[in-house]
Amino acid sequence: MKSILLGITLLATATNVLAADKLVNITKLEYGKQWAFTKEEVMLQCRSGGALFVLNNSTLMQYPLNEAAQAQVKAGRQHAQSLDVILLDDTANPGHKMSLVPFRNRAKQLCVN
Repeated sequence: MKSILLGITLLATATNVLAADKLVNITKLEYGKQWAFTKEEVMLQCRSGGALFVLNNSTLMQYPLNEAAQAQVKAGRQHAQSLDVILLDDTANPGHKMSLVPFRNRAKQLCVN
């Protein structure tokens, strides 16, 4: 019974994510040394209100990429984990995480298309 419920939940989540029209898949290969994530491939998504999210392709867990997304999570409109969970440390700048600027810029493009 638990596996059926889990399957239904995952299917509903996957359906919602895949039904979104403002979604793009990006890979480490495209960004090289700028890559900021522990996963080799993620999806970027723009949702209502300009909320930008990173999605883990294998688990479909989402992570807020900007303040609008964080506000939606805080208000309970979206379920997400902290972005720090999948961010790489910046080896050139010890004590800091990799820059998210290229990924926010790419995700913002989805909002206007």
